[in-house]
Amino acid sequence: MKPKWSRHLPNILTFCNMAIGLGVICMMIHNHTVIGLRLACHLIFIAVILDCLDGMLARHLNVCTEMGRQLDSFADFISFGVAPIVVFVTSVPSVSPMLIIVLLLYPLAGVYRLVRHNLQRQCEYFTGLPITIAGFLLAAALLVRSSVYSEFSRAFTVFFLVLTTALAALMVSTFRINRVFCKRICGEPTLQELT
Repeated sequence: MKPKWSRHLPNILTFCNMAIGLGVICMMIHNHTVIGLRLACHLIFIAVILDCLDGMLARHLNVCTEMGRQLDSFADFISFGVAPIVVFVTSVPSVSPMLIIVLLLYPLAGVYRLVRHNLQRQCEYFTGLPITIAGFLLAAALLVRSSVYSEFSRAFTVFFLVLTTALAALMVSTFRINRVFCKRICGEPTLQELT
């Protein structure tokens, strides 16, 4: 018999994921160093792990709920939709209005994808690139670049803009991903798994 408190573990992991995302945002506002950037990227990687674990644990404990699903979406938006963009914006020397407009496409596409996923009524497949994978790719790009050069060049800025635009397009696209893949990699439950 499982202890009563164990049913709260998935939501605790989700809140830890959310706390990491908020922590990354706050840290980058006050710490513009390369070390701070690398730490932020590693924290986003930890958030990815927590996002995978909360879904798997919820299914293992049979405690998938609508509240857990909504909390997971809020956490994902913060940690993988907003945090990577804040890491980039606070690390470039100057930010133009055009740069901000292009970068805004990514979190807007991310929240659209999360809402669409939450409204999805079938369980055979998921539509669009999961925001967890998109956030991981952005953090990986930032970490690799910061490991090679301490400053972001104009060329990398253009590359990052192209990458965020491409990921935004993939998130809002209608291509299908097998549900087994998403459950294993992203920890995303379907409505049929919710109690």
